Amino acid sequence: MRVAGLRYRDEWLPNLFPSRKVGENHHVRLSRVGSMQILTAQENAQLDEVFMEEALFRRLERSGHIITSENAVQVMADLKAWHTHTFKGPSLHIVVLSRRCNLNCTYCHMNPVAVSEDVKRFDMQPETLAAVIRFALSTPSNVITFEFQGGEPFLNFEGMRYFVEEARRQNQAVGKALRFSVVSNLMLVKDEHLEYCRAQGITVSYTLNGPQDVHDRYRVSRSGAGSFKVVMQRLKYFQEKFPGVLSSSPLCVVDADNAGDLLRTIDFYHAQGFKGVAILKLKHLGNAVKDGLQFDINVFLKHYIEALDYLYEKNRRENENYSERLVRVILAKILGKIDVGYMDWRNPGGDFSGAITYDYDGEILPSDEARSQREAFALGNVHTVTYDELIRRRDTFRSMNLSLRDRDAECRECAFNPYCGVLPVLDHARTGDPTPRPFESEECLQTLAMVDWVMRKLVEDPIPLLRMVPKMDEVLSDMLQSMDGSGGKEAVPDATAT
Repeated sequence: MRVAGLRYRDEWLPNLFPSRKVGENHHVRLSRVGSMQILTAQENAQLDEVFMEEALFRRLERSGHIITSENAVQVMADLKAWHTHTFKGPSLHIVVLSRRCNLNCTYCHMNPVAVSEDVKRFDMQPETLAAVIRFALSTPSNVITFEFQGGEPFLNFEGMRYFVEEARRQNQAVGKALRFSVVSNLMLVKDEHLEYCRAQGITVSYTLNGPQDVHDRYRVSRSGAGSFKVVMQRLKYFQEKFPGVLSSSPLCVVDADNAGDLLRTIDFYHAQGFKGVAILKLKHLGNAVKDGLQFDINVFLKHYIEALDYLYEKNRRENENYSERLVRVILAKILGKIDVGYMDWRNPGGDFSGAITYDYDGEILPSDEARSQREAFALGNVHTVTYDELIRRRDTFRSMNLSLRDRDAECRECAFNPYCGVLPVLDHARTGDPTPRPFESEECLQTLAMVDWVMRKLVEDPIPLLRMVPKMDEVLSDMLQSMDGSGGKEAVPDATAT
């Protein structure tokens, strides 16, 4: 009963990846290693029939959407490559230099204390700094990024200097590649601080929550005074005096009060010369809980997708490359051979396996968001436990295991499974249970909305979308050169940079 030019079920196994309709006549199927096939309705139907056309067979064999005697070894090799970040050890080490802060932002999840509080109690002390370094350098990754956070980390500038110098000294024995960054509100930063950062290659990121009326609703002092004027003054001064030290994309936290201002906020950023932005939905943590801030995820997604449409249309009209951080992450997943390093958007997530947080007193936490839930997620202290001891404990990987999307039948049947990223720590904060709920958890709903949007744009007109990828011209050139049967999945340079 065989017909020439057709391939039959005894020649391939379906690599059971669900499909999802995008556009009028297209379906998308993603392999478990993120390989994407956009199929016509007729092509999509053939995966559920007893035979398929030769050309489609060859496409799906190359991409791993079916398993054959020819590609089985490569499918497993691709799986190992996709999970490169999962098992090579944590590369991001978040160091809380101080819990003290000059601001008391209404949505802050860090539980900051006033600047006047006891330095010895709330700033990380030298013995703890040295212990954090020893712990971090004992992890297996060959590339280590230390990210200094607070509070306001520059309040403990001497601790920062000690840490950098001691890390370089200790590293002489192990030879890892060390990188440093710091998250600041800029208000207390001095020339000597940024001079030191420039000399040491430390990048500085910051939050600018939009125009003055928007920014000053949230980023306030303990007396309630807004911080916009000082931040803008410092930002412009530092951009001119220390070019390249500050990050090129501001962070913007969104809740119910400023969601309707997103388009105006984007215009504000562009007027300031920013082409990229990171739009962060409110986290149900810290001050947001204390202040009673509320935000329905569906309301957020309505405004968020409007903002993405706005950026997309600006790229189309102006031939520009305006972008948003999580869109760059999704595009990196589509175009890359390995899952991206962005910790919150991986499957499984990067809790402890990809990033470790060290609180101001040396307490070890699996994620930054766990800082305000230490009683539920603390793993031990750098003074009393080693990395080798922690990786032998199943509880160390509790939140990582809960983030694995093949745990749930609904998630196994979701077409966007490999691109998903849920955060059990945030589910615990919202519900008291860290188990993510398919099609209910906020991160799940955001994944569905975002990837649906990206897939529609890829089908309708991909160029304005691809302009959101850094160095797009080089990427497209590499893709064209690689179309030799490899499926065109080349790595995207710096695609997740903020």
